[in-house]
Amino acid sequence: MSKRIGLCAVCVAGSLMVGCASIAPVSAEHMPVETKPVEVERDNLALTYEGRGIVTQYIGDNGPTVLIIGGIHGSEPEGLAPALALIKEMRAEELAVRAVVVEDMNPDGSVKLSRYNSRGVDLNRNWPASNFSPGFRHGEEPLSEIETAHCFALIQEIEPELVIVLHSIHSGPFVNYDGPALSYAEAFATAADIADRSRNWRLQADMGYPTPGSIGSYVGEDLGIPILTIEFDRGHEEGGAAAALLAGVRASIGELIAGR
Repeated sequence: MSKRIGLCAVCVAGSLMVGCASIAPVSAEHMPVETKPVEVERDNLALTYEGRGIVTQYIGDNGPTVLIIGGIHGSEPEGLAPALALIKEMRAEELAVRAVVVEDMNPDGSVKLSRYNSRGVDLNRNWPASNFSPGFRHGEEPLSEIETAHCFALIQEIEPELVIVLHSIHSGPFVNYDGPALSYAEAFATAADIADRSRNWRLQADMGYPTPGSIGSYVGEDLGIPILTIEFDRGHEEGGAAAALLAGVRASIGELIAGR
């Protein structure tokens, strides 16, 4: 089963918790910033400030739930086409998983090839993580942006057991991770390296710079949900990137199912 819908996450009201898996306990040293529950309306498409849709694809209805975000920085478009190819393949293969794929979290930024959204905020610094740092590029408060509020509400709703976010970097390709995600990251990197003959994939435990208010900090460190940051190489050819993504996602899902 598959469906193509968006979620409207602009209003604040009661929390929707439609669960597959319980979220790991949050330790005292990783308490996320307090936030109000966000209402999710299934019949509406979430729109950016410039009116572009944030499209979410639901694929399958059995097995663990995996959330995949095709892009968060508009200046890193290398993951967008592979994400669409992944959707097509996952529909055809009918993997034993419930996949929820946000095609592009930052469509306004993608149009401009900008890291930021249309209000100049880095959407990977706007999450209610314990290390959130307010500022012009981070937002004055967590979830100040439509795009992050939308995906925050989505996580509340679907309770994923694994999150995968696509990026690109000049030093790529590699797999970074947060939370209890080492085995998934190893599985992804190994499979991607075999599938993508044009690149040498590796595991990289640390990005080498602070990431306050990132989705990795919030989901992985604060909520204790495994999260992978997939860093394609800049200019990564589409075919190799798509092959790496499909192989890596398959391997990660296999690891997730085996460990249940």
